[in-house]
Amino acid sequence: MVSHETKRVLGIASMVLILILLLARTLPLPFPGSPPAVIPRNPGSPNGYEPALIFNDNVSFTTGTPTFNLTLTQSHSYMWKFNVTTGSVNINLTDPKTGSVFWTVGPRSSGQWHLNGTGIVSFNWTAPASTYYSLVLVNQNLSPWLSNEFLYTSPDSSCDIHVWDLNARAPLRVIF
Repeated sequence: MVSHETKRVLGIASMVLILILLLARTLPLPFPGSPPAVIPRNPGSPNGYEPALIFNDNVSFTTGTPTFNLTLTQSHSYMWKFNVTTGSVNINLTDPKTGSVFWTVGPRSSGQWHLNGTGIVSFNWTAPASTYYSLVLVNQNLSPWLSNEFLYTSPDSSCDIHVWDLNARAPLRVIF
C-alpha cells in the first residue's frame, strides 16, 4: 500500500512534468508534435507579424521630378506613408506606359490624401494589376519671387517615403 505522502509527491511531480512538457511545446525546439515557433514582431497586429517594407527613401530636391519605379502585385494592399518635412510636394502614382495617374497626394489633391505644405499622410491602396508603377514627386515650391531685382525660387522640398506590402510578411530577425 502506498502512503498518502508518496501519492502527494507523485501528484505534484506529475503536474510539474506536464507543465514542463507544455512549455517545451511552445519553444522552437525539435520536440515531436511541437508547433513551429512564432515570435510576434508586432503583437498588436492580428497575425503577430509586420508587413514587408518594400520601399523607404528620404528625398530632398529643388528641381526635377524624382521618379521611383515600384513593382506592385495585383490585389495586394499597400500602406503608403509620406512625411513632407520641407516645402510642399505633389506625389503621383502613375502607369509609366500610359501616363495614367492612379492617385495624387499633395496641395492639389482632395480628401484624405491632401497635404498643404509640410505634414504626414498615410493610407492603404490596393494595386489593380501586377506591373511597374512610377512614384513621381514634384516640388510645389518652385514659384519664383523677386527680391532686390533677382529671381529666387523657394527652398528645397523634402519627403520621407515608406511603402509596406500588407500581404507579404517581413522575415523574422534573430537576435543573439
